[in-house]
Amino acid sequence: MSFTHHLNHTRNAFFPLALPDIDAEVTVCTDAAHFRAETGRIYDSVFPESERSFAVPPERREAVDRIRAQRDDIHREYLLLRDGKGSVAGWLTGEVEDHETFYVRTVGIVPEYRHTGITEHFYPHFLAYIKALGYERLTSQHHPNNRAIIILQLRAGFTIEGYNVDERWGPQVKMVRYLHDDREAEFHRRLRLPVYDRRR
Repeated sequence: MSFTHHLNHTRNAFFPLALPDIDAEVTVCTDAAHFRAETGRIYDSVFPESERSFAVPPERREAVDRIRAQRDDIHREYLLLRDGKGSVAGWLTGEVEDHETFYVRTVGIVPEYRHTGITEHFYPHFLAYIKALGYERLTSQHHPNNRAIIILQLRAGFTIEGYNVDERWGPQVKMVRYLHDDREAEFHRRLRLPVYDRRR
């Protein structure tokens, strides 16, 4: 079975995802331009101007878009959170980082949907989906002051993998979620880390 066939079959099994507790639904968007248009309408409410990444100047944008187009044949996910009226209230987008890893590029949720428990409902489903596709690990990066998402991911079993500084986003904490127990065991073995009881 090809990856494309497996991807379509698995997507159909996992999405759309109803979130009845908050009267919302997560759907898959397969058109990148449509996804950008939908999320562009709420972007300013999710990321204030002070939190935005460096923007490539218009005179260099065409070259960057050409490079992006060359990468469009890789596996990408564009997930939209829609409220009960069908309006976009958030998103998740990411792509393959390497042959074992899926990278969550951005997650955005409008302020009125934050602290509703949406991520606690959605994340286990998304992790199961990525695992069902065959990935071994999931990664993401966050500003160190974004305590809410870092704590949420630590509770979801993520591990802090590293730290980097980037002129586009500033300091970033890189987090990884191993999708199989033997992967996490290997992480601890290689770093010779003590294993603490997670029930504390």
